[in-house]
Amino acid sequence: MGIVGVAAVLVGILSVVQYQRMQRMMSEEMDMRGRVILSAMAREIEHTLLLTETTLKENLWEVRRSMVHPDSVFAAMCRLIDDNPNAVGGCLAFVPDYYPSKGRLFEPYANKVDGKIFVSQIAGPEHDYSQNPEFLWVLENQVPSWTDPYRYGPDSLSLATYSYPVRDGEGRLVAVCGLDIDLSWLGDTLNAIQPYPSSFALLLTGDGKLVAGPPERRVSAKDVAQVVAFMDGEASVPANSDYFLQTIVLDKDPNWQLVQVNRKDEVFVRMRRMRLQQTVFILLALAILAFMINRYAHSESKLLQASEERARIGSELRIAAGIQQSMLPRGHLSRADIEVCGSLVPAREVGGDLYDYFLRDEKLFFCIGDVSGKGVPAAMLMGVVHALFRSASAHESQPDRIMRDINAMVCQQNDENMFVTLFIGVLDLSSGRLRYCDAGHDCPVILEGGALRIEPCKPHLPVGVFEDVGYGMQETQLAPGSLLFLYTDGLTEARDVQGEFFGLQRVRDVLGRCAENQPAPGEVLEAVGDAVRQFAGDAEQSDDLTLLAVRYTLKKETSIIQSYEYEN
Repeated sequence: MGIVGVAAVLVGILSVVQYQRMQRMMSEEMDMRGRVILSAMAREIEHTLLLTETTLKENLWEVRRSMVHPDSVFAAMCRLIDDNPNAVGGCLAFVPDYYPSKGRLFEPYANKVDGKIFVSQIAGPEHDYSQNPEFLWVLENQVPSWTDPYRYGPDSLSLATYSYPVRDGEGRLVAVCGLDIDLSWLGDTLNAIQPYPSSFALLLTGDGKLVAGPPERRVSAKDVAQVVAFMDGEASVPANSDYFLQTIVLDKDPNWQLVQVNRKDEVFVRMRRMRLQQTVFILLALAILAFMINRYAHSESKLLQASEERARIGSELRIAAGIQQSMLPRGHLSRADIEVCGSLVPAREVGGDLYDYFLRDEKLFFCIGDVSGKGVPAAMLMGVVHALFRSASAHESQPDRIMRDINAMVCQQNDENMFVTLFIGVLDLSSGRLRYCDAGHDCPVILEGGALRIEPCKPHLPVGVFEDVGYGMQETQLAPGSLLFLYTDGLTEARDVQGEFFGLQRVRDVLGRCAENQPAPGEVLEAVGDAVRQFAGDAEQSDDLTLLAVRYTLKKETSIIQSYEYEN
């Protein structure tokens, strides 16, 4: 029985060491995934702030021109906030006594309510902006500045103001122009897609004040307050905290902080369940082993039977160990055998299309997709899907499995009911065999031997609709010199000034002309892009336009060292 006790101690120590190693690996993966998501969020917020700054600077000449007459300033402020979709108000606070006819203080203000713009002069005894610290700071330092978020109006909107010093024609500093932007959309946008049910994201000021957080229907105010308290002046949370926190600071003023929060019990729940199952199994095995040793000590005649039983148990333990190991978490590309080129032209400042490609194990992994909707939410989901494709493809070579993994993650916490049409392909460079999975996306076109063919695709639901969707894989063979062309519906649904669609037939006509000359991928994209622009003319682009071309050329020689490069 002493042997069983020693075995139990050794197995217990091994289990603890293995669990700690798995926990460390999962923590590192969670940190990497969180930073990828935070980086995508930070880019969208910085874009919104930069749009506000650019709008003010580009309209400043008109504001200066209007200062010739004080009443003309109201119209200039109306045009200023009308040029920025996120702006809800704007003011021009003049230094005291700049217009003697208007009194000591003069501050024209324009605000946007339900799409209408109203103007007023808000300066007076109850609103003496000349004592405002922000006004005085900008005048003294003569540089632009962002305020910390604040609540304003009967609806208690969350606003931030970008203040800019204004000089007259003689170069004198005479006023401060402020542009107010609405931040109320940030909370829902930051928390549209989260990896776990209780995960959430926060936006904090540089000194730890809350700017935007998750809706109360998802996360309690107490949990949010606890995380904000952790972040107030500290670089990390205590070791015994219930949370994983990843933070990132915006690269530009006002240097706000983005915080991604995941609960430890949700991150480790599956690993703890597996550890419990493992412990039960080991205890059961040890109990059987103890019984066998006891039988052997009492009956020498049953030694052979006991030995066989021990061998059987040992075999089962080895098989179980193997199963356990298997469950552990495991520009322009140009090369001699492959050339890839892609392009994305968004319809707005940000878009929901995506494409990606990379090489691993002499295989080309690539995807192209289109997120439903437009604007910031679609761009946020696009960044998440892009990160999930990279993560899933790092250890999986079957496109249908990659698609299922991405769909499972997107379906979790998809409160906005957004979805993604997605095409994933894996091309074996040694044989030209292409495996692919299509989730509601347009079928690819293959240029081969001077002719075209539309590669058929099985009908699958887009990613993000239902979590239990079954995705199937298809295969086809690419001949040496053939070119695979993929696109989003922004190509076929491009319209001219009469509202007519570009259509699939025009796509075939352009590609047919290209197929005669066996062009490079970049030339195909240029030809298709020129055709769309010529067709659309002065019509406004209504949807993102994304193109991806892959040309496969079988290697004639094999070298020990492979070399390739990415071209911008």
